[in-house]
Amino acid sequence: MLKKITMTMGALLCAALSIHAVSARAQAAPCEPKQLALSLDDGGGDFTGMSHGGTYVELHNRGRARCQIPARPDIAFLDANEQTLQASLQATPGMHPGPVLLPVVIRPHASVRASLRWVTGEVFDDTQCIDTSALRIAIGHGALTAPLQAHLCGARAQGPQYQFVPFQPKRPPTN
Repeated sequence: MLKKITMTMGALLCAALSIHAVSARAQAAPCEPKQLALSLDDGGGDFTGMSHGGTYVELHNRGRARCQIPARPDIAFLDANEQTLQASLQATPGMHPGPVLLPVVIRPHASVRASLRWVTGEVFDDTQCIDTSALRIAIGHGALTAPLQAHLCGARAQGPQYQFVPFQPKRPPTN
């Protein structure tokens, strides 16, 4: 009986903490594109090598109020005519249909950062590649776009794929 009560109390405590975390996020309105600045940074070659490439994706809240975005918003790779190219998010092994990702709150004048990584080489038996000119990120009822010269490849059966590590608060550099 005591074990059952302890388990129930533990479940209630976890639920209360989850509700508190969700309500804290709910207090932040969804971000709108006009209050954010999008920038891309290759990290000085952090992603380059072994037929791979990538970039850090940074969103900076230029506004005076905190706001929230999905941890992994929809993205699109665009060609020179701003047409969407076919590329898909690579499924995380063992995470089907995928992890639950809570929204990320961006404090005023703070930034969040995610990373994108992809295969750049023709390393598959039957390789299909695309060349991008820009990256578009869906935010609220709009989108933000930044120039991105990239070469993404994949097996023809799946097409080019990318990995997207969700947004997290950007930490100031340590000396």
